[in-house]
Amino acid sequence: MNIKQTKIDQGTAYLETIVTHEEVDQEKNHVVDEMIKTVSVKGFRQGKAPKSIAEKSLDPEKLSDHILNHVMSHLLEHAIEKNHYRLLGRPVLDELKVEKDGSWVVKLQLPLYPEIKLGDYSKYLKSKEKERKNRKVEDIYQALLDHEVVDVSKLIINEEVNYSLERLSTQAKSLNLPLEDYLKALDKNLEQVKKEYAESAEKSVRLDLILLEIAKREKIDTDDKELLELAKVSNIQAKQMDQLRSVMNRRKTIDYLMKI
Repeated sequence: MNIKQTKIDQGTAYLETIVTHEEVDQEKNHVVDEMIKTVSVKGFRQGKAPKSIAEKSLDPEKLSDHILNHVMSHLLEHAIEKNHYRLLGRPVLDELKVEKDGSWVVKLQLPLYPEIKLGDYSKYLKSKEKERKNRKVEDIYQALLDHEVVDVSKLIINEEVNYSLERLSTQAKSLNLPLEDYLKALDKNLEQVKKEYAESAEKSVRLDLILLEIAKREKIDTDDKELLELAKVSNIQAKQMDQLRSVMNRRKTIDYLMKI
């Protein structure tokens, strides 16, 4: 798979590639081999029917989805290996075109982890003792957002906006209202809400990235022992430990900045 990077713009890498007919068939064979293991065919034990027979029982739509997922996964692996990308979120399939010869023309967009060059936060956050006592966390947030430049991929912002719209739609359904009527009750329209969500999401993501970078510079971290104790008290599962560490490091970083 020869993957070509066409450009990088505002934290998003744009890629193009051609997946040959032979490569598509190879992925299809792998997917079929996996899927027929769970297929039940009359006259055969589950997963024991001949491939040529079991394949006919597969859902064509699910088969296509699985093939696409396999191709996307391999494309992503190649792209990361070739260009040493550090991703901030999930890739987005921009275009998929099937040619007459069976090959695929694929265009991808990847949200990249931005390069963050921190300013002198110890200087612009520094305040007198009296001012420090009255300072709020929101003041720290605003100062960081005003002084630090971080380019966040629009893919990340769009994803956050979609999550927020889904929650809004769920709220409307709980009131047995169409989303449009629910928004009218709030004296807003869809475009206004999308804009508000986008602005909020960008600030939130930028702030998280800035705080993570400051924690890294100041060597702020939460050790495993402290995490285990917190997890036990809060009844947090092992799979959520990384998330807990991130929350704790953010809290410690904010405490550190409040004292400057």
